[in-house]
Amino acid sequence: MADREPSPQEMRTRLGLGAGIAIGMGVGVALGVSFDNWILGISIGIVIGLSLSVAIGQAPWRRRDSADHRTDDTDEQTDPEGPVPR
Repeated sequence: MADREPSPQEMRTRLGLGAGIAIGMGVGVALGVSFDNWILGISIGIVIGLSLSVAIGQAPWRRRDSADHRTDDTDEQTDPEGPVPR
């Protein structure tokens, strides 16, 4: 198992989970101190962290899709008949 290299998607997921939880816990601890309620702050931090980890893990796919969409738009602009109405 140690010889297997993780796929790029798996690496992004691992990085996103770690970074999201770290940022979320930092925010959660700060909220816990300001509210003087550690349980509430850490709970909010976990929710923020998991949300960020999902967003970080999905971000490269959105960028790739939007780049493909831009190339489609440039093809329509170079068309001699103009863009097709939608």
